[in-house]
Amino acid sequence: METILTFFWFAAVLYGVSTLFYLFSFIHKKERFIRRGVIFAGLGFLSHTLCLSFYWTRPAYLSFSTFQIINDAAWSGVFIFLLVLVFAKSLRPAGILVTPFTLLTMVWAAVSKKDIGMTPPAFDTPWFWIHVIASALAYGFVLVAGAIGLLYLFKTRYAGDTFYDQLPDLNKLDNSNYLFIGLGFTMLTLMIISGALWTRQVHGSYWAWDPLEVQSLISWLVYAIWLHLRLTFGWRGKKLAWYALFALPVMVSAIWGIPLVPEMFHRGFRVHY
Repeated sequence: METILTFFWFAAVLYGVSTLFYLFSFIHKKERFIRRGVIFAGLGFLSHTLCLSFYWTRPAYLSFSTFQIINDAAWSGVFIFLLVLVFAKSLRPAGILVTPFTLLTMVWAAVSKKDIGMTPPAFDTPWFWIHVIASALAYGFVLVAGAIGLLYLFKTRYAGDTFYDQLPDLNKLDNSNYLFIGLGFTMLTLMIISGALWTRQVHGSYWAWDPLEVQSLISWLVYAIWLHLRLTFGWRGKKLAWYALFALPVMVSAIWGIPLVPEMFHRGFRVHY
């Protein structure tokens, strides 16, 4: 566990440095700080990946803890962000939201339960793995969507400013927002379906009204409405950018709220005080 936490905190520090560079970039309007922010985010991601690798590969054990579930979500957000940059370097400024959110998520994980125990029999099903992976990816996609929404708002608010004029054009930002909301919604759907099938195997019912199940359903509905507004009512631009930004805390609360749920189906995920 000591090795895991060493890589974990090293990643957190690097994400913190990345966050500072992003803040410097937007405060002083210097694009070179963004490049440095991406470099430190990448270094943090490498350390973060080592942290997860050590955690998930412990022989005969599974990390059934709040720490790891929240940590997985934090890792996913950076993974999706860096993957996006491989295909669209112009979206590098999105790190202004991704890196501080990741840092805060890791801090929350750090105060959560870190116990590692023998793999519960209930985990011996592919539905569990699909559920966990889909959950982490959903968080990553909507985090990037929220960051793109923020860039859209910056671009419209500071039109004519040389620094902000370098951001991708509004149409590209709008379409990118749509893409990542759609991917996040797909992962949320897969998460809920796989979770229901997993619950059916464990408890004999598809739905137990666990607080986290309810919060996940709320998140799904929030993003379903976003897609409905775009596809049916033709909403575009600033309205949906604001929506994507304010919808993000709904999804975040589903991840960050894991330690606070009562002793129900997710009873293994509690803050260790």
